[in-house]
Amino acid sequence: MFKLKLTKERKILIITILISWALLLIGFLIGDSGVIGNIIIISIFLIASPQVIFGYLNFKELREMEYAYPNFLRDLSDATKAGLPLHKAIMSLKNSDYGPLTKEVNTMSNQLSWNIDVIKVLEQSKDRLYRSPTLKKTIRILIETYKSGGEVSEILDTLSNTLIEIQETTKERKSSLKQYVVAMYIISIVFIGIIIAINRLMVPIFETTSTTPDSPLGVGGSNPCTFCVYGLTLECFPCKIYSGICSIFGVSTVSISCYYLSLFFCMSLVQSITGGLVAGQIGEGSVKAGFKHSLILVSITVAAFMILVRLKVIGA
Repeated sequence: MFKLKLTKERKILIITILISWALLLIGFLIGDSGVIGNIIIISIFLIASPQVIFGYLNFKELREMEYAYPNFLRDLSDATKAGLPLHKAIMSLKNSDYGPLTKEVNTMSNQLSWNIDVIKVLEQSKDRLYRSPTLKKTIRILIETYKSGGEVSEILDTLSNTLIEIQETTKERKSSLKQYVVAMYIISIVFIGIIIAINRLMVPIFETTSTTPDSPLGVGGSNPCTFCVYGLTLECFPCKIYSGICSIFGVSTVSISCYYLSLFFCMSLVQSITGGLVAGQIGEGSVKAGFKHSLILVSITVAAFMILVRLKVIGA
């Protein structure tokens, strides 16, 4: 019988989904579209935030294990040079402190104490560390060297030095590219500033122009989505989204300001999400690390729009 292992992440995911469903039920009972929209936004953050945080913590733990692995290999090399076979050398390091890697070393030591073959122990360790391509390759090289009867201590020293060089290169790369990560945050803030300028300078012009009989924007000063008020066609789908966004922010859905507020808000969200992913890839070499930046940028964007609409800087 198949059993789903409930990890801490999955338990929190289930709890947040249940809370979100309860909030949505309350919103539908109230029947206010603005309330429902706000609840949807809260639910998205409620579900996504813990998962993004757990994902980043797991990513950070894996990186710390990668940084600790050269020390483990160096200690292992010293033990084999002292005359210990590989399996006893691993067991001798059971009480050593390698940070997050200590748990993995203890697991291997316990397996070896149960007379499990050292090759099988290393293979299982490689499978547990599958999320790190660097560690997988390192353990695979160690296994092949041991199988071929090569000098284990020499290959351990070589692997340790290689990992240290890779880590130093990664640190230098991260330091040199940090300015580009900061640039992504600046771009998001500047983008919001541009939106404020367009809203304050251009939207009033559009409103004035739209009141003329031959205006291409609509009739009677309404926004470009006026023709979709009673429409359910595919081309009206974006307008339905825009209308929901305006209801969330408390802006009149028939004003031309609603159209541009919603359009700019969607553009800002897309820019924040993609900018965060790019920042993670540039700064830490992983798109997963970018989810952290995306969450921060999306939070800044949503908070900025709520404050600006409340102050009637935009959407008025």
